[in-house]
Amino acid sequence: MVNLVYDVQSFVLKTGNVLDKLRLAAAGYELPAEVLQEMLSTLRAIVNDNGGVPFDVRPGAPSAVKTTAEVLMQLVELDEDVSDLTSRMMQFLVSRQKRDGGFSETLNLDPFIEDKFGDGEGRQWYPVGKSITWLTGKALEALCRAGYVNQERIRKARDFLLYSQYEDGNWPDYKGQKESDPLGTGNILPALLAAGVDKNNEVYRNGRAALYQHLKRSVEAGYTYDMVDLIAVIPPESDPEREVIKRGVELIVRTQRNDGGWCLYGSTKSNPDLSAQLALAVARCSPYVE
Repeated sequence: MVNLVYDVQSFVLKTGNVLDKLRLAAAGYELPAEVLQEMLSTLRAIVNDNGGVPFDVRPGAPSAVKTTAEVLMQLVELDEDVSDLTSRMMQFLVSRQKRDGGFSETLNLDPFIEDKFGDGEGRQWYPVGKSITWLTGKALEALCRAGYVNQERIRKARDFLLYSQYEDGNWPDYKGQKESDPLGTGNILPALLAAGVDKNNEVYRNGRAALYQHLKRSVEAGYTYDMVDLIAVIPPESDPEREVIKRGVELIVRTQRNDGGWCLYGSTKSNPDLSAQLALAVARCSPYVE
């Protein structure tokens, strides 16, 4: 694995939440057994009665599809019996699927989204009460990886994504949005593959090409945050694609702070959520750049 200059593991274990630490485990970092058991105990204690994980892993907050799907995807990577958790999370996720096949958040999450992502700005890409493409991607991938058996629900979510792509190869955050959002594409491509869509499918090919172009521009501009989506375009299929991945990993390594973490755009403080995602991206991309 590509070696990071500073100690991301210590930073995330000290400042991160359960999801951040689960991402470290998925990245191949060997967490002490007692840390892992403490994480699972904490998770069991904070999961809401409906089986969902609280928004932003905040105990007492309403259940969120986004957080639940992200936690579920990491749980299934563990060599632990967590079926009591995964079965409840799957049931919560499917309870949030709408008739069009997409997934949405409940209205009571609106103030939490506003508080975390800002008034107006968050709602532009993370509205409540309507099917969201990137959110559907997260939920669909999580359900598939956890072994959800209702293929009709899987098919509806898959088709919702297959038929909502825009001509530029990316997806809008929700149907009717005027512009597409390249940041959502990284959540959708892995979901399509997990749901059985062939890699030669035109929708997948166009989305993959669009995401590569976005990542190439982000590398050139030095947008480290966007590098979390490198995972969605591996393995590379050509030398130019391999070069984008290589340069993306180099950008991640170069912008790591000496406390072990990375900053969100416009911030001067290292963020454990972003740091865990970037550590995972480096781990998953390492075989293609070494």
